[in-house]
Amino acid sequence: MKINLTKLFQKQEKVTTVVQIDNNWLKLIQVKELKREKKVSMIKVAEISSLSDEDITLKISNLASELKINSHYLILSIPRHLTTTRNLDLPSANPLEIKDMIELQIGKQTPYASDEVIKDYQILGSNADGYSRVLLVIVHRDIVGRYFKILESAGLKVQKVSFSSEGLLNWRSLVYREKVSGEKVHILIDVDYDTSDFEVVLNDKLVFGRSISLGFSQLPGQIEQWQKKFVEEINHSIYAYQNEIMGKEISRIIISRPRLVGDSLDKNVLEREFGLPVEIIDQFKDIPLTEEGTNSYNNLVRTDLSFAGLIGLGLPSGEHKIDLVPQEHLIGKAVKEKGKDLYIMGILLVFILVAVSGVFLGRMYNKERYLSQLKQRLDQIQDKTKELNGMIRGIETIKDRVYTRGTSLNLFYEVHRAISPEIHLISISFDGKENLILRGESNEMSEVFSFVNKLEESAYFQNVKSKYATKRKVGDKEITDFEISCPLQDKYKVTDKHKL
Repeated sequence: MKINLTKLFQKQEKVTTVVQIDNNWLKLIQVKELKREKKVSMIKVAEISSLSDEDITLKISNLASELKINSHYLILSIPRHLTTTRNLDLPSANPLEIKDMIELQIGKQTPYASDEVIKDYQILGSNADGYSRVLLVIVHRDIVGRYFKILESAGLKVQKVSFSSEGLLNWRSLVYREKVSGEKVHILIDVDYDTSDFEVVLNDKLVFGRSISLGFSQLPGQIEQWQKKFVEEINHSIYAYQNEIMGKEISRIIISRPRLVGDSLDKNVLEREFGLPVEIIDQFKDIPLTEEGTNSYNNLVRTDLSFAGLIGLGLPSGEHKIDLVPQEHLIGKAVKEKGKDLYIMGILLVFILVAVSGVFLGRMYNKERYLSQLKQRLDQIQDKTKELNGMIRGIETIKDRVYTRGTSLNLFYEVHRAISPEIHLISISFDGKENLILRGESNEMSEVFSFVNKLEESAYFQNVKSKYATKRKVGDKEITDFEISCPLQDKYKVTDKHKL
């Protein structure tokens, strides 16, 4: 039997796979990396609008086998039209404070609870007043969960979940060589089969975006009517941007187009309609492809689909700024990695035990030295075990913390809802467990009792009582000082179990 030693020790090629699934299409590209050079090596597309999840799983499983997809380099792209983005101005420049503020914003920005969505954000910058502008990206947990289930049923493990619009921004850097001033705003548009991605870019960051329900599949063969509708939708989006974000003027528009459109879009008409310079760029312009990648692109049955976002996620180096991987997946992955380390250390311990035993039996005079080594290895195993146990306890603690998340803010909100303009609060004290104390003053004693009645109606409090309400004279007026005790309902009490 002959063994090819050259092939055995040859460095393996790294192949990154980017997959995007929506209601109509399954898109896939592969990027091959060897000797620090990246090229698109494969492009695949399949219509899935009439397929069940089981059929989609089978199709992906066949592709995984055919293309030898490596789960270690698998990226899932979430299409723009399946996400919600919000531009927030938050009163802090501290990243830790901004993270806490984002948690509070989820319920205000979406109709879902925080645990029903997956979110990530990018800090776009801060101003002299201490406010930070943040781009918040939200996707419903069920959407990502469905894609995870399909891919895992096909035998694949997702490593990254990325935002397609971030890939579009990376694509622009690959194909648009003209230097864009960091202080100038430009619009980036990706026209796909049935939707378009509208993004506003400043300083190489996405500062505003929205999905447009208009793609090349609408009005087939009627390019003039389609182009008119396209101009209307883009103008609406420009108005939405200018209405929400007051700032710099738009300098140009860059449009990514699939091959099918060719020269159908009239650049002169678009420039006249928008009053701005317009660049229409083929999505594979200057994109490096292998011979196999070129053949797969030329053989595509559908040429009205956009791959710009997938190209931008697969080709550039570095980490993606928006990460939409579910938190429980990250925790599970960390636990598995720790468990794997512990398993390896266990094997190593067994090996050491065998080796030490053999040497111990052969050389009695050296037993103390080998015993010391054995104890050292055991200490290492115990440290790893403690880390794993600490992580498990941390997970349990996080579950308990979820129970009491936001309790203080909810109590303040209930007080604010019940208070009248005639009541002036001097202090609000919460013992951290089961009782809220309010101290203040009022012009009328009746307002104090009215305030007590309103607090009693709240779902958070029970047996609300006025500890005292005394009058005192200030000039020619009578002021009523009061103290109100607001015990919490049993289900809202904070027990020792919930404390970190």
